[in-house]
Amino acid sequence: MLSGGRINCVRGQLQAVLRRTGASSVRAYTTKVDIKALKRLREINPVPMTKAKEALISVDNNIEKALEWLDKDALKTGAKKAEKVKDRAATEGAIAVHLNEDLTAASIIELGCETDFVARNAMFVDLASAIARSAIEATARSNRDSALTEIELKQLATRMLDGHTVANSITETIGRLGENIVLRRGTTVGLPGASDSVVVSGYVHGAVLGGGGASAGKIGGLVAVQSVIRSDQHRHALNQLAKRLAQQVVGYAPQFATIAEWERARASGAENGKESPEVVVLEAQQFLFGGGTIGQVLAKVSKEIGAPVEIASFVRFERGEGIEKPTKPDFAEEVRQQLA
Repeated sequence: MLSGGRINCVRGQLQAVLRRTGASSVRAYTTKVDIKALKRLREINPVPMTKAKEALISVDNNIEKALEWLDKDALKTGAKKAEKVKDRAATEGAIAVHLNEDLTAASIIELGCETDFVARNAMFVDLASAIARSAIEATARSNRDSALTEIELKQLATRMLDGHTVANSITETIGRLGENIVLRRGTTVGLPGASDSVVVSGYVHGAVLGGGGASAGKIGGLVAVQSVIRSDQHRHALNQLAKRLAQQVVGYAPQFATIAEWERARASGAENGKESPEVVVLEAQQFLFGGGTIGQVLAKVSKEIGAPVEIASFVRFERGEGIEKPTKPDFAEEVRQQLA
């Protein structure tokens, strides 16, 4: 046990240190983690146990402050990891789509990663789905007169997702999953607010579920059909048609909606204009669900609802399109990359 003189000596030494460093006080954080707080924190943010304990100790077991601490730490860790992996090829990934409530517009995005393992991770799927949702919300606030619009990725990166920008959300996810993640492209289809004339639907092939109903897959497609919509019955019929056409687009990969578009491409000498229209033109393809060609099916539906039905636009994304996959490293090198 220290004597009174010895205690005063230690106290004097501590005060001297504080004066030299310019500090006026010492913040004494708790060294014991509250078990209930730890459990609740990991329910909200399922980080590793050691990271959750570190966060709680840093803020005296305050859960709200611990969540803020974890967010800042994830962004800092993600930024360091993103710098390390930025040159790795993100040849895998996921396609996510999102439709607005009145089915007049939809978005499709491709989020790239390095491996199929991460592409199927619930956190990655949730991120892809959230970005697609953010893209269509941004579209709804803009006045567009085109049924097919490429999304400006720099603008999309500044959109907010649960209190974070899209760019920061990607960075944090890089830190948590350890792979390079890249927002490659995005497109919107349809006309927001045109509920009297446009119906949009989509389809994703090989979809993987995330959390809360989110999903993303290997190939996705969107189709917008246009007509004069006089009733809910008409809208329902067009919605079912658009859904099946989206499946057609995903399965048969057309490059043109109409023969007229194909003829213009052929006249200009475009390479895809040399293909047979039965292969590359949507309205000339045999309908996946029977009934003749797509053009014949459109004519039949037009007769049933008493108004012309046309394909306003469509888009198809397949993950990794246009990316040359590098030669795979040996297993040891692959492990070293994952641990970097």
